[in-house]
Amino acid sequence: MKHIWTKVLLSLVVSSTLLTSCKKDPETDTPLPPVVSPSVFIGSQNQFIYAINPTTGIKKWECFIGANFDGSPVLYNNILFVPNSSNTLYKIDPNTGVRSQSKVAFGGSIPTTPVGKDRFLFVGAGNSMYSIDIQPDTIEWVYTTGGSIISSPTAVDTSLIFGSNDGSVYNIDNRNGNLIWKYSPTVPTIFSSSPVVDTAHVYIGGEDGKMYCINKATGTLTWSHLTSAAIKSSPLIFGGNVIFGSDDNNLYCLQNIDGAVRWTMTAGDRIRSSPYLQGQVVYVGSYDKNFYAVNVLNGSIKWQYKTDGLIKSSPVQYNGLVYFGSYDKNLYALDTAKGTVKWKYAINGLIDCSPSIDLNSGSGLNSTISGSSIY
Repeated sequence: MKHIWTKVLLSLVVSSTLLTSCKKDPETDTPLPPVVSPSVFIGSQNQFIYAINPTTGIKKWECFIGANFDGSPVLYNNILFVPNSSNTLYKIDPNTGVRSQSKVAFGGSIPTTPVGKDRFLFVGAGNSMYSIDIQPDTIEWVYTTGGSIISSPTAVDTSLIFGSNDGSVYNIDNRNGNLIWKYSPTVPTIFSSSPVVDTAHVYIGGEDGKMYCINKATGTLTWSHLTSAAIKSSPLIFGGNVIFGSDDNNLYCLQNIDGAVRWTMTAGDRIRSSPYLQGQVVYVGSYDKNFYAVNVLNGSIKWQYKTDGLIKSSPVQYNGLVYFGSYDKNLYALDTAKGTVKWKYAINGLIDCSPSIDLNSGSGLNSTISGSSIY
């Protein structure tokens, strides 16, 4: 009886196998979707851009651009836009590193950090500010100034605000490129700092050493505060305060109502890095090779970390770590609580630009270089 049941079971197994193998359309394995995780993007003067795992510091991909970076990479609408010293705006798939380029022919190099709003990307190149419709990749409008533009724009409501080397600050209607107002100091200066905007005012630093507070509605000067050297650091606003660095080695905190000094923090050299605020701590780098964590309430130093090169790169913070580049050719990730190194990634090139973070939401987390932290 045992042998009979064994034969029956074997027969059923064979029949089942034959029926399965004779299906007209055999089943195939469904490919698993690619694993997508956050990245920190950074470029350097070795003409490569890198995607690094923000937690481990392990490289995910690298892409050769063939030009140097002053402006920072910006993730917008699931595209990593890469400004550079050529007149070509490169576009990179943030997950794979596959490179393409904009169809737009820009009239000069792109030293600024672009900013996105709705379906448009605003890019400063040469003497002009461009509005690019990123869907068809075409120019919506162009506004030309009397000098080169190295001030990154800020988009607020229907305004696009930026400085120019022609000595003026511009407020352009970001829908059509029409001039709303232009502010020019009595004594001309260069505006390489990028503006920040609150509900009523625009704040921007000049190379004449002044921080300017301009009425957002009228373009008239509300106040200015004179430091002892050029201001190339871009400001941030916190409550009733404006915080920025100067070439006189100081990090300033001014009252935004009248420009009075609330506190200063003195470094050992110029501060051209733009400060970044998280909670009650301001993070900023200096040419003295130190990276500082500063108490926003009184300007006291919480901690500082010494690198082996000057720090021009502006920081960005994510998930308990703060990221920045140094002229010692390393991208750093420091623990925000203690200032200890979580990891550093060696890049064979000087780092002028600032890192940005891919949050896998279609947009990125950026430094304060263009007046805001999140796009």
